[in-house]
Amino acid sequence: MTKTLLVIAAGPLQIPAIEEAAALGLRTVAVDANPQAPGMALANACHVVDILDQSAVTEIARAEQVDGVMTLCTDAPVRTVAAVAAALGLHALSPAAAANATDKRLMRKALLANGAPVPGFCEVESIGAALAAADALAYPLALKVPCSSGSRGVYRVDTPGDLANRFVQAREYQPHGDLLLEEWMDGNEVSVEGVCCGGRVHVIQVTDKLLFPGAFPVEAGHTQPSRLPAATVAQIRAATENSVSALGLNDCAFHAELKITRDGPKIVEIGARLGGDRISTHLTPLSTGVNLVRAAIQIAVGQAPDIVPSMARGAAVRYFHAAECGTVERVEGLDEISSLPGLELLYAESERDGPLRPGFVIGEIRSSLDRYGHVLFSGDSAAQASERAEQAASMVKFRFRTTG
Repeated sequence: MTKTLLVIAAGPLQIPAIEEAAALGLRTVAVDANPQAPGMALANACHVVDILDQSAVTEIARAEQVDGVMTLCTDAPVRTVAAVAAALGLHALSPAAAANATDKRLMRKALLANGAPVPGFCEVESIGAALAAADALAYPLALKVPCSSGSRGVYRVDTPGDLANRFVQAREYQPHGDLLLEEWMDGNEVSVEGVCCGGRVHVIQVTDKLLFPGAFPVEAGHTQPSRLPAATVAQIRAATENSVSALGLNDCAFHAELKITRDGPKIVEIGARLGGDRISTHLTPLSTGVNLVRAAIQIAVGQAPDIVPSMARGAAVRYFHAAECGTVERVEGLDEISSLPGLELLYAESERDGPLRPGFVIGEIRSSLDRYGHVLFSGDSAAQASERAEQAASMVKFRFRTTG
């Protein structure tokens, strides 16, 4: 009998899950508040519903007699996934674990209680409380909206004036409740991709990250495998395994982010879903041969995941970075990229604002949604893939309309 998989959310990030499920011979049901979400047309059945409405989604899951439930590369539906699974007895993380993975305040407390490496932190509800906590923690600091993702609502603050200004901006994301203030961690940043099932944590790959300069720590690129020393990578893996267990994660994929500080690796955050930015859907299969999307689906429907690496190659993605902000008159260099060796993907558009074309407005990159295209390359090694991606990204030139 054909099994049915419920995919919560049907935007571009969920399409690989719907397509992979179809390749596995599964019937798919997609839910999204947007009836025009692209995944709705790809699924065998679809329902328009608020993906955060746990009761409504659970009733749809029950009516469709689903055998598994999941989301892909996004935090917002993780609690709904857990609620549906708990109600129907399906394979997924527990509601408590989902809360730990989607609220940075709960995450920090759970990690600290289990001895996982974390920076000093404090929950603050007012500017006054934040300023007082900052004196104890010492600048520079990171101010974070606890229940956000994609680098939205994350700020570096270096002075009391910075903190007061950023606190007001953070309230645009979360008007009420405590915000999170924590020590700013200097050092290389990495992510860790993997799955956990049967009470075991399986690390599949470690990814080096690049960040755009400035006060907003938004990713500018990713490279696999990590080129950090083997001993450091071993520390990263151990810290990740400990931290995933500390959050109570099981029967799900995970994407962990860490900083390599002078005191060793420390946890930035852990998501109970696959990593975005093409990390899980493209980079990891290109560098290891492991199809993490398929593995996540297999776990959701109660099957043993296929997670044994079959290769050791390199893969890298680099995001475009214009020298200035403004209205685009034309974009040069895109056509030349298609002939470069190792090209896997050229994405000349913004996930929020559409294709790069005359009239496209480039602004300050404050979150992942502000980025406007990228290139992805494979290679025999991380170094080769990285060099190819950086060369290609540097070929893209933006010409802006003049004013006056």
